[in-house]
Amino acid sequence: MTAAELRERIREAAGRRAALCLRGGGSKDFYGGEPRGELLEAGGHRGIVDYDPTELVLTARGGTPLAEVESALAAQDQMLAFEPPHFGRGATLGGCVAAGLSGPRRAAAGALRD
Repeated sequence: MTAAELRERIREAAGRRAALCLRGGGSKDFYGGEPRGELLEAGGHRGIVDYDPTELVLTARGGTPLAEVESALAAQDQMLAFEPPHFGRGATLGGCVAAGLSGPRRAAAGALRD
């Protein structure tokens, strides 16, 4: 799904004042309250957009599998500063941000949202 398609779907739902339930890989559906609203599958909006290992900067779309991000970093002997739990093979970068789970290294390295 393209960014324009996501944007249009969100605008359409906002125009109807309808709640949306965003889902990438669905690996964290159990976390928090019961999912509500119309399902908007965002897992198709994926991919690493830019990665500059020398600057320690990676830009990726929300539906990008967490394993793909970690693999790209590992290929350059790098890693995420936080340790996001995967809770399954479908874990996405957007799900990590949405859930705000940063793992045990949070105390020393900071949270994902920092």
